[in-house]
Amino acid sequence: MSLKPLHQNLLTAGITVVYVKSVVILCDYAVSKDILSTEVSRKIVHMAAGTWPLFWPYFDESHPSWMLNITVPFMYMLQLTQAALFGGKDDPLVKTLSRTGDPKELLYGPLFFTLVMNYTGIFAFRATESIYVMSCLGFGDGVAPLVGTWYPYGRYPTHPFDEKSKKSLSGSLSFFMASVFGYQILKSSCRGEPGSMAAFLPVAVMSTITEGISGVYDNITVAFIGFLSTKLFP
Repeated sequence: MSLKPLHQNLLTAGITVVYVKSVVILCDYAVSKDILSTEVSRKIVHMAAGTWPLFWPYFDESHPSWMLNITVPFMYMLQLTQAALFGGKDDPLVKTLSRTGDPKELLYGPLFFTLVMNYTGIFAFRATESIYVMSCLGFGDGVAPLVGTWYPYGRYPTHPFDEKSKKSLSGSLSFFMASVFGYQILKSSCRGEPGSMAAFLPVAVMSTITEGISGVYDNITVAFIGFLSTKLFP
């Protein structure tokens, strides 16, 4: 028996919430038991959230409730804002998603990421450019900081280009490779025929360069490149 569109969309949104929330809970537990560092934990959550387009094909667009696909990013946008403005260092989100334990840090990378996800889920739902964006942000930007921290080879300046602001060629290379891997996984979520890998590679290169020079604002700048990509490389 097939579900009515509204019921199908409610069910799919609920499954998406359970999936992402389960990853967050497991990461919180791993951090509390010193199994994972905070940095690894936040990037696992980041990448899990970035795979959310895998659920898109299960939303029925014949009913307006398909917009419930943004339930996860919208929920976390509100929670991140609350934790950043009113939470303390012991807030679970601060422990899981901040690098330093400063609640205000959530207003940068993590909040930017949810804003991009919300925009993508409403205005570019199942579009090719949305898969480009989430491949680079979810996978590329999830892996690059870890590799760049563990194997910081070929360090170079990034925004604001002072002595303390550095990224690495090893991190940038891992960004490119993880983005390609991410596109291979997510492209099935495109509506219709997905773009070829050859079409995505110039986007991955431009996103890699953009991520490398953008400092803490890379979530916004990489998303901008992704959304422009179908106009630059039709």
